[in-house]
Amino acid sequence: MFVGDERVSEDVIDGYVEGIVDLRVEQGEDLAIHDFAEDREQAVIYVLYAELGRAADLGPVDTAGAADEFEELYLEAAGYYEAIMTASEPRELTQAEMEALVAAAAEDPGLAGATVTDLQMLAGFTDDLAAYVDEYDIAVNPRYGDFDLSPLPSIFPVEVPQR
Repeated sequence: MFVGDERVSEDVIDGYVEGIVDLRVEQGEDLAIHDFAEDREQAVIYVLYAELGRAADLGPVDTAGAADEFEELYLEAAGYYEAIMTASEPRELTQAEMEALVAAAAEDPGLAGATVTDLQMLAGFTDDLAAYVDEYDIAVNPRYGDFDLSPLPSIFPVEVPQR
């Protein structure tokens, strides 16, 4: 993974995935039926937000009280995610986005309860994320597959290029 001049090696990501696996073992999960792709994607997302927050100098994040290195990474990533969300300006939705939202709400009852203001805020947030991806030349290893940072990728895509 690349964020600006910072390169995050596969070994770092693999280390976080191993931490998730250890936690799953401690919780008694049957790993024989577990799909580790989701764990890898979660680790990539956390590392990506943490690296982006540092590169964009979004300020310090309180990670006190973290039980381990992975929880510290999670708290840092969540803090930077919240900082980007808070700083985002809402924007008007396009006609295509409105149509996609109507179609998505028909299949996702949770989405049907979102207000126009919520969706405008989300649109602004994803615009900011896309700008950060461009500005900091963010890219992920192709082994992680197609990657989208958006909370609603089918409506507000924020694709991360592969490199």
